[in-house]
Amino acid sequence: MPATFCKFTFNQEISKSFVEDTIASAIFMAEYAFGKPKVRLDAAYALADDPPRCLIDISSQVGRYIAEELADMMMQLRGERSFDVIKVDRWKL
Repeated sequence: MPATFCKFTFNQEISKSFVEDTIASAIFMAEYAFGKPKVRLDAAYALADDPPRCLIDISSQVGRYIAEELADMMMQLRGERSFDVIKVDRWKL
């Protein structure tokens, strides 16, 4: 069964609000690329803290785009070692 989710785990110094803001930016860019209705239908994510982490549904082009943009922004803003990402096949933070 192929993995359909990306689980991001962030360093402790990265706050949940920073992750939320970065995901919001990635979603905004996805709306520009795919259109707001498609993003509303296809985007799904969940956030948790301690440790800060995020799960993104990548089963659609929209979700994959959001995950890629999140990874890109985190690398640019906080560095490549600021997070880990793995693909998983269950919706579990």
